[in-house]
Amino acid sequence: MIQISPNKLSYINRSLPNFLWVLKWFIIKLSLKKVGKNFKFGYNSEFSDHRLIEIGDNVFMGQHTIINTTVPVKIGNNVMFGPRVTIMGGDHNISFVGLPMRFVKEGGKNIPIIIEDDVWIGTNVTILKGVKIGEGAVIGAGSIVTKSLPPFSICFGNPCKPTRLRFSERELELHLKKTNSDYNLNQVLDLYNSFAKK
Repeated sequence: MIQISPNKLSYINRSLPNFLWVLKWFIIKLSLKKVGKNFKFGYNSEFSDHRLIEIGDNVFMGQHTIINTTVPVKIGNNVMFGPRVTIMGGDHNISFVGLPMRFVKEGGKNIPIIIEDDVWIGTNVTILKGVKIGEGAVIGAGSIVTKSLPPFSICFGNPCKPTRLRFSERELELHLKKTNSDYNLNQVLDLYNSFAKK
């Protein structure tokens, strides 16, 4: 990881002309907290605060991905992002008396964001603070993710909610074994049912 402030990294990326995209890509990749093998991201993507972002192996992010955070963001292995996915981590304290919200540097609910392995996030999805997206989940295009989502579920909407599991119980059990998942069938079903009741 290169030691560089978020402001300096942003300045460098804005200053470099677009035909030097490969150089921008190289600088961003080296500045992240952790980067796995075969990480690729699309043109005009932005990462701030890059020192808090961890990315696993075989991750692809489409064009114009934005990760803007003041909390840790951890993205697992084999994750796919469509274009224009936005992750916004951190929060502002809106109840501080006597100071404009913009200048309040303490408080707010600052909870990490976790995206587990094998997740597919569609185009124009926004993910907010404190969210955990379970392994194997699919997030439909245009969704606003404000709460955690269960593993192996298909989710969409504003706010984003699970609508069904990706597999039948039999297929899911086989998939979990073949992929060496940390989840077992009962865990996935219990998690899905608990989210579906909310």
